[in-house]
Amino acid sequence: MSLDYPFYKELLRRNHPAARWWKWGDALYYLGLVPAVILVLPALLPVSGPVAAALPHWKIWVQSLLALFVSIFLLGSWLKGKAWRMARQDGIDGNNY
Repeated sequence: MSLDYPFYKELLRRNHPAARWWKWGDALYYLGLVPAVILVLPALLPVSGPVAAALPHWKIWVQSLLALFVSIFLLGSWLKGKAWRMARQDGIDGNNY
């Protein structure tokens, strides 16, 4: 569960449009974060041995997937930030929840 989930519940209670942005941002945040963390180590491994011979372009694929998931993570972070900014403009301070 996200640490700012109580903020989301408050947005829902007030029927604020920022709740939709927060929900999409949170989903994309974790959809990008978890695979990116898993792919960091294989992306940094040196290419040698039987894996390199069997799959000569595996590192390019892993690095491409890593870039994709990091981009998804950053988009989710931006969407959650947008929700926080929208709420702040309407006087909802998320630090109180």
